[in-house]
Amino acid sequence: GMVKNPYFNYLPLNGSKGELLIIKAPDLKVDEIIKASIFIIPLGDDLYKVGATYCNKDKTQHPSETGKQELLKKLKQIINCNYSILDHKAGIRPTVTDRKPLLGRHPIYKNLYLLNGFGSRGVMLAPTMAKQLINFIERNESLPVAIDISRYKKHYR
Repeated sequence: GMVKNPYFNYLPLNGSKGELLIIKAPDLKVDEIIKASIFIIPLGDDLYKVGATYCNKDKTQHPSETGKQELLKKLKQIINCNYSILDHKAGIRPTVTDRKPLLGRHPIYKNLYLLNGFGSRGVMLAPTMAKQLINFIERNESLPVAIDISRYKKHYR
C-alpha cells in the first residue's frame, strides 16, 4: 500500500510474493520461532505458521501449488511429526531496491514517519527497527544511515 501513499511513493519499494501455510501439529510442541530455510511460528493450540516462499516475478496475491510444494519440502527437512494443512496464504511483502528497511521522517512533513520495507526479514527485524524509530521520534536519537529514508531524499518530488 505504500506505493499508493502520496507522501512516501517516491521511495523504491518493490514487491515480492511470499506464501505461507497454517498447519496443525499436535505433536510438534514448539513454543519458540524456528528459523531455518523457512520459519515456523507457534500460534497456540497446536497451530503453526510456516513460511515463506520468495518470488519476484509473480505479483499476484493468490497461493500457488508450486509455493505450497516448496514449503512442504522444506518443512519435511525440519520436522518429523504428523500435521495437517489448515490454510495456504499468499501476499506481497515490501522489499526495497537496496534490501534495507525504510525508517524515518518525511522530508517535508515533519509529523509523518515511516516504518516499512522489511522484505523477507520482517519477523526478525521489525521489533528492533520499531524501537529505533521510537527512539528517533521520542529521544531524537539518530537512525543508522543505511536504514534512514533520507538516503532517498533526492528522489522526492
